[in-house]
Amino acid sequence: MRVRVLVTGAAGFIGWKVSEMLLEQGHTVVGVDNLNDAYDVRLKQWRLAQLEGKRGFEFHRLDICDREALRRLFEQGSKGAAEEQGGRGAVRNSLLHPCPLAP
Repeated sequence: MRVRVLVTGAAGFIGWKVSEMLLEQGHTVVGVDNLNDAYDVRLKQWRLAQLEGKRGFEFHRLDICDREALRRLFEQGSKGAAEEQGGRGAVRNSLLHPCPLAP
């Protein structure tokens, strides 16, 4: 059974490898990443370049803290699964810049 999977942090190492594996298995991957500069953005761009153009992959540059943008993305897609790999590049950065709490 093929599934449409939302992978957050798709340009990070784990999100990239998970996306690659899912695509190889024939699933559709909706990759999301804000491409922050926690480490060299060129590495993230290189990883995305390895995924872009592969059948079943689409990428959206957005921050998962932007709840409205994430809601719109969910509304335009069909039902599927989510693989959460998004996060700040360092614990300290997460503490200094957390996502706002849901209302």
